[in-house]
Parts: sequence; C-alpha cells; structure tokens
Amino acid sequence: MYKKVFILLFTLFILNGCGYAPIYSKTTNNELNLELISFDGDREINKAIRYNLERYANKNNKNKFIIKTTSNYIKNAGTKNLAGNVTSYNIAASVNFQITSTKINKEFQFSETSAINNQNNQLDETIYEENIKKNFAELFSKKLILQLLKIK
Repeated sequence: MYKKVFILLFTLFILNGCGYAPIYSKTTNNELNLELISFDGDREINKAIRYNLERYANKNNKNKFIIKTTSNYIKNAGTKNLAGNVTSYNIAASVNFQITSTKINKEFQFSETSAINNQNNQLDETIYEENIKKNFAELFSKKLILQLLKIK
C-alpha cells in the first residue's frame, strides 16, 4: 500500500518538476469566424462536424468563413465466407467543404476509409459504426481547421 502511494507521489513530483504540461493545456488562438450554411449528405457525420466546428466559432473575428458541407458515406461488403455471409465491411466517408470569404473561394475534400469485422450482435456493430462515423467527422473537422488557420 505504501509502495503504491510512494510511487504515485514520486511520479507526480517528477512530472511537475520537469515542466510536463498536457498537450491541449495551452490555449492557442484557434478562434475563427465560421458561418455554417448548409449540410448535405449523411446526417450523423454532418451533426458531428457541426458540433466540432462550432467549438472554434468566434463572432468577433474579422475574417468570416462561410462553409457549405457535403458528406458521403458508403458501407460495402468487404469479404464473405464460404457460405456467402459477410465477414467484414469496408467503410468509406468523404466530405467536401466549400469555403467562401472575403479573401478566398476554396474547396477542400477529405476522405477516410476503414474496415470492420461483422459482429454477432447487430447492436454492437451499429454502435461501433456510429463511433467510426464520429471519429471520421472529428478528423475531417480538424483537417479543415488546420487549412483555415493556414489561410487566416
């Protein structure tokens, strides 16, 4: 018991003394004036993209970016067993962002693919697929923010 407490305290002192800081603890000026106009395509991906992009919105910023989003989601049978039952699926998602501002008119297109195994429980497979969609949307949002910060 004492050994675990000692190790915990020792680790805290070492990490505190060496200047360790969590990656996202420093606030950077990532505030952009984003106006999200339209979302077409897959509803779940669009909802997650909207949520991720609204975190960066700042109405006080001068340079306003107007964003139109079109998403596409495809789920195909990847492999089948000898009986003809699907054993894995290929998932592909792509997003097209049309950016309009006073400085530029640009279009960014991002795509991601993944393969998932067929699970015995349909509910577990559906939840796993929804998590993959959310992860794709977060990746798309981060890529767009990085592109917008380069322009800014």
